[in-house]
Amino acid sequence: MSQGEKPAYQDRSRQTREKIVAALDDALREKSFDQVSVAEIAQRADIAVGTVYRRFENKDALIPVILEIYQKRLEAWVAGESGIEIEPDEDLRAVLRKIMRKSWAICAREAHLLRAVHLYSRLKPDLADSEDWKQYEQASAQSIAAVINHYASQVKRKNLKRTSAFAAYMFNSFFIEKGLYPEEAPATLFPYSGKTLADEFADMLYAYLRLPEEK
Repeated sequence: MSQGEKPAYQDRSRQTREKIVAALDDALREKSFDQVSVAEIAQRADIAVGTVYRRFENKDALIPVILEIYQKRLEAWVAGESGIEIEPDEDLRAVLRKIMRKSWAICAREAHLLRAVHLYSRLKPDLADSEDWKQYEQASAQSIAAVINHYASQVKRKNLKRTSAFAAYMFNSFFIEKGLYPEEAPATLFPYSGKTLADEFADMLYAYLRLPEEK
């Protein structure tokens, strides 16, 4: 439960919270969090403004809820769809393309949530649990490291720990810039998205992994 949120013990209170969360999710698809008012959330949830304040102390108390929505959506997506299938003879480049395409699909679909969490984990760390965002970044870093270690025989870089850290940094920077802020520089310098964007980034990462370090 987020700071400023009041506990929901009864079914009716939990149902009200679900309406508010759904309304917030819906509103964020159309505008940024700072442009969404409590009155609009109430209207979308078909409840009174006072009802929102009975569940949440103020609008800022909804900030941690945004990451909660994303995490639940991601868990449901993973549970409902098969993971990335890797064939025994599949090379690193093909696997990287699969990973980037699936990652991009998730990011594109939930960018409205990730954008809000990313901004407020930095602008208002006292309200948005920055540790949750860090855990999200670390999870993606661990996934990248697992792939690199699995294909260590195809990777030409010597220091796999450093290589994995750099690859994770590039991975997160790529999705933050192009996935969350597509209409702002530097994302505007590359006017492509979807499969094309995912494949280009995968190939760039592949080239880096296959490039031997200088002696």
